[in-house]
Amino acid sequence: MTSAWLTCWLTWPRPPLVAAPREPAIAKAAAQRISFGGPQARAIWQPRLDRLRDVAIAIELEMVRRKHIPATVLWTGYDGIEALTERVRSIGLEAKPIKASLGYAADGPLEATIDEPKRLLDYAFLIGATPLDASIAESAAHDLEQAAIRFGYPACCAKSWADHLRYGGNDPLASLLAREDMAAMPAHFALAVLGLGPVRHAPCSADCSATCDRSRAFIDLGRELGFAEEMSWLEEIAGWTVDASLVNGIAEVTTAAFRCTWLSDEGVLQPRRAGAALRPEKRKASAVELADSADIFAELGTGFEAAGFGSPFAMRSRFSAVVWEQTAALRRATTAVHVGCGDGLLLELIAQTKPKLKLYGTEEDTAAAGAARRRLGASLPVLGGTSMEALAALSRLSPEGIDLAFVDPEQLGDREALVALHAVARSVIVIGTDRSLRHFGDMDTLAATLGLALLPGRASRVSAALSATRGRPH
Repeated sequence: MTSAWLTCWLTWPRPPLVAAPREPAIAKAAAQRISFGGPQARAIWQPRLDRLRDVAIAIELEMVRRKHIPATVLWTGYDGIEALTERVRSIGLEAKPIKASLGYAADGPLEATIDEPKRLLDYAFLIGATPLDASIAESAAHDLEQAAIRFGYPACCAKSWADHLRYGGNDPLASLLAREDMAAMPAHFALAVLGLGPVRHAPCSADCSATCDRSRAFIDLGRELGFAEEMSWLEEIAGWTVDASLVNGIAEVTTAAFRCTWLSDEGVLQPRRAGAALRPEKRKASAVELADSADIFAELGTGFEAAGFGSPFAMRSRFSAVVWEQTAALRRATTAVHVGCGDGLLLELIAQTKPKLKLYGTEEDTAAAGAARRRLGASLPVLGGTSMEALAALSRLSPEGIDLAFVDPEQLGDREALVALHAVARSVIVIGTDRSLRHFGDMDTLAATLGLALLPGRASRVSAALSATRGRPH
């Protein structure tokens, strides 16, 4: 019944929408970054989470059809647009595109290539009864609270979400996740970002009774629609103990079965002074216009062939995976360098995840170094010259040393440069490019062939940390 939704994700939270979210299709992003506690947990909960996502969409659309809420927003990839619109029409509703966002498929296969840039985009569709006014998803600043109530928010939560939007926030869970005492954090609240239900609006507090009532109504409707087993899974999740945190704009929720993470608000939001402008301003929703290929390629990055990747899409995808794999290391670090940074794409992705990190780049190619400086701005130094010259300059810029160094060992040059890098950096992360992984197969074989040793027990799909004692070249 719900198989048509396998490539769709509910927006989180319900409208009114954030003007400029850090991750527009946040439910998709969080779901792609789930890591399970072990093979047994994956075998049980991966199919359940997939099924719950589909069922949540079916319940949400039934709420729209019954006019409990005026509309909802679904995200899908380019290849899912036709199936989404046909399915929506089949239940008597209308679908209108309202925005598109560049999605980074960090979990895509290494051999994957994308011939058309439009296939890299995720598309948001407003779903509602005909005739559908697309502007209802984005309200004027003075109407945010009433708009939230129309979309099913309890009054207390509507006011809280409207205030959060006015202060420039984008994640309704940020204030809850930033609390020091997480003992009372309900699992349904903490995991709402996955778009599985039963919490579909931004809750005002961890003990909001009105949100609990809305959650119960969601589960009751699910049972009415024939999803009794799936609703029992949601009730099981409700009893879980969760460990949640928000550090430097990265939110993380850990349960006994799995862990998920997403980009959240970067700090505690403070009320604006009286008379200050409120956000978001009213904007008229417009139809999706596909971006020019040249614009998308510029954002994805240039110099992909020299960097060892088959396409700019692959380069950005793999660098996104590097940032994800090294989340814990980046959280502990205060300084980092990308040796052989090319046009600066990896440094840009790291800066987006941890903006307070002091970053450096080195690049021998003059044109690539210039592209990196244009991409990153004057506040992030990109050092030119050979690897040895750049590392010598780096040691003068940061005499206390660097916490993290990212490097493609095949690009670094001779072993002397790697020894010099170890002298500057306390931890070295080696990157596996498409070219090297195609040649060597995996990170362990790549490291062994180059005479390096990796730290055991770490994520190492496309990157890995060198052992401090055994990672120096033989």
